[in-house]
Amino acid sequence: MDSTAPIWEEQRIIESFDVDILGRLRPQTLFAYLLNSAWNHAKGTGYGYEELSARNLMWVLIKMQLIINRQPKWGDRIAIETWGKRIERLYALRDFAVSSASGEKMISATSSWMVLNKRSGRPQRLHQKTDCFPWQPGREEIETNLQKVPELQGGRQIARFGVQFSDIDVNRHVNSTKYLQWMIDSHSLEHLEGAELKAADLSFLAEALPYDEVAVFSEGRGDGELCSVTRVSDNKELCRARFDWRPSP
Repeated sequence: MDSTAPIWEEQRIIESFDVDILGRLRPQTLFAYLLNSAWNHAKGTGYGYEELSARNLMWVLIKMQLIINRQPKWGDRIAIETWGKRIERLYALRDFAVSSASGEKMISATSSWMVLNKRSGRPQRLHQKTDCFPWQPGREEIETNLQKVPELQGGRQIARFGVQFSDIDVNRHVNSTKYLQWMIDSHSLEHLEGAELKAADLSFLAEALPYDEVAVFSEGRGDGELCSVTRVSDNKELCRARFDWRPSP
């Protein structure tokens, strides 16, 4: 598909290695699907991985919101659509929609990104009026202004993980999908068999690096749950999430 098209679409079949013990698409794998579709759409527009790397720049995900109407299952065929929505100050906004083979809307998502200089870590200003990217400011999959997930007011530690080689991506830091995986995997088998994600909001605050050890904290908040991933060595908060769960069907 032409990456300069206003809306990028790709098809996927949910494979056996993409699902949990109940045959549901794992949330972190769904997350990876969405991020991969964004990378594919950015190729050849001046914002692709190779194009930015040549200028010593990189994309960094800042916030993501997922609304899951129905989780895809093993063997399902799905269509993923994504489009760049608009630029707001230093942020590029991108939306996603996932549909079944019959056209049922299964998942909606919206996200906020920044372009950073790899050496200095400083954000780079984007120019919607002068770039060649096909922005779609009139199309909103989720009509919301993404807000930072609220801080935990205490919480309890529910797990610890050491950063492994497989957690590190081409930017030499922990891939965004791994934070979601750590938080999901911190829950008990009984909880994960009896419930599934209805919605998730994620705020990415800092990066985890090779050899880091991280701790996951959880706190109930209203009808949902707040989770936080913190680096053990300096108590630096790396990622924060709000999860809304529903009973497994």
